Amino acid sequence: MIARLKAHSGVLLPLAALVLWGIWAFLPKLAMQSMQPHSILFYESFGGAMAVLPLLFFNKGGLVRDKKGVSLLFCGSCLSITGILCYYTALKAGSVATVTTVTAMYPVVVMALARIFLREELNRWQWLAAALAMVSVYLLAG
Repeated sequence: MIARLKAHSGVLLPLAALVLWGIWAFLPKLAMQSMQPHSILFYESFGGAMAVLPLLFFNKGGLVRDKKGVSLLFCGSCLSITGILCYYTALKAGSVATVTTVTAMYPVVVMALARIFLREELNRWQWLAAALAMVSVYLLAG
């Protein structure tokens, strides 16, 4: 049973993330009926910190303190918080379907960065998929 779960975790875990993130992306729109984007960001970040705290206690390896890694993650956190604030502000003004569809295109940015900085090769089907995804976002956001 465990071996079967491990074999399927490459698909099951991303599917779980997809569902969880889909719900996450929708909930702030409901909260905006009575809250502003900066308040939602604060409470979501606070909730995230509370959810992560148990990892510190149950993780036997402790936290790894690598200067370069921590610096990159600090920069990433600043970018993430700014992006989330942009997302919430857009949600306040627009439809959750459109805003979420447009922002869900961030993997195209990741693909480009991976190609430029990590020299990762992308085949023609991946480039075609990215182009089609961008066209679909344009049509959906219409």
